[in-house]
Amino acid sequence: MSKVKIQKTDAIILRRYPLRETSILLVLYTKDFGKIKGVIKGVRGPRAQFGSFPEILTLNRIVFYESKKSELFYITQCDLIDLFKNIRADLERTAYASYAAELTDAATPPNEKCEELFTLLLNTLNLLCEPGSARRVTRIFEIKLLLIVGLMPELDGCVHCSKAVDADVKFSPKLGGLLCKNCLSSDTAAINISPGTINFIRHIKKTPYEKTLRVKVSKQVGEEVENILRKFLDMHIDIKLKTLDFLKKIEK
Repeated sequence: MSKVKIQKTDAIILRRYPLRETSILLVLYTKDFGKIKGVIKGVRGPRAQFGSFPEILTLNRIVFYESKKSELFYITQCDLIDLFKNIRADLERTAYASYAAELTDAATPPNEKCEELFTLLLNTLNLLCEPGSARRVTRIFEIKLLLIVGLMPELDGCVHCSKAVDADVKFSPKLGGLLCKNCLSSDTAAINISPGTINFIRHIKKTPYEKTLRVKVSKQVGEEVENILRKFLDMHIDIKLKTLDFLKKIEK
């Protein structure tokens, strides 16, 4: 009979739910195992035996037992590494960080390691602690995430006929890319997209993450990128993201 493996990894807590009287269920994105679900026992109630209470949007080092019979792992240790205090002190930054966590959860399958995505989410949380634009950080996160998970829209040619495109194009959220003027009938709901928006997304796609914040963008392009990415994500992410409604309120 094989022994149960004890694993250790860094993890960002995406979601948290109460479970029974004293336990909680966590959804985490880990450095070494991708997205996992884990149970921590004895962390709630007046007789809580666990150490610090695990908070969402924190970086932790966890120890857990793998289970071959269940998708739920048993977490025995959860030590806080970073609370990202500057995010928690600002409602807007908290909202954008929550959106990044929710999108990560919605766009990824369980138990598939992707250290690149873990690093992207961690870097995004660190950047949201800085004084720069939270909206721009979030747009960069969306583009990089789509690239990593294989959902990046087609912006190098027509998504319908594969031919090179000129300036006279539209964007099809449904088909997932640009449509040349000869293929517009394939999606009558395609929307306008400016050359500046196309160039911005292309540039972010190929630019190393640490250099992306140097990229300047006009307010008009920034708003168009946001609108296009949201329409695309609505089409290609099955789960409705709850944080979007709150973001729409604070962005007015």
